[in-house]
Amino acid sequence: MKRKVIYTKRLGSSVASRARPISITKYHLILGDSRWNLVVEGSVRALRVFSTLEQAVDFAKEKASAKTGEVVIHEENDRIKDRISFISDRK
Repeated sequence: MKRKVIYTKRLGSSVASRARPISITKYHLILGDSRWNLVVEGSVRALRVFSTLEQAVDFAKEKASAKTGEVVIHEENDRIKDRISFISDRK
């Protein structure tokens, strides 16, 4: 015989917290004047500027992995080349 699960306030808040949408911070890597610009989505200015793509990707991954984030790497023609997503544990 299966045990019935009784809906409680505690169970309800647990379900509600897991059902909330995840806010994702997107970090865009854009090539400009032979240097890579790291721009947070919604921002006008670059967060940092790097001379190589590898340095830019490493720093962007570090920032994105600290919280729920995504690194979006653009080609020279502004098309998206790659996406790297990080999802942190929500509690």
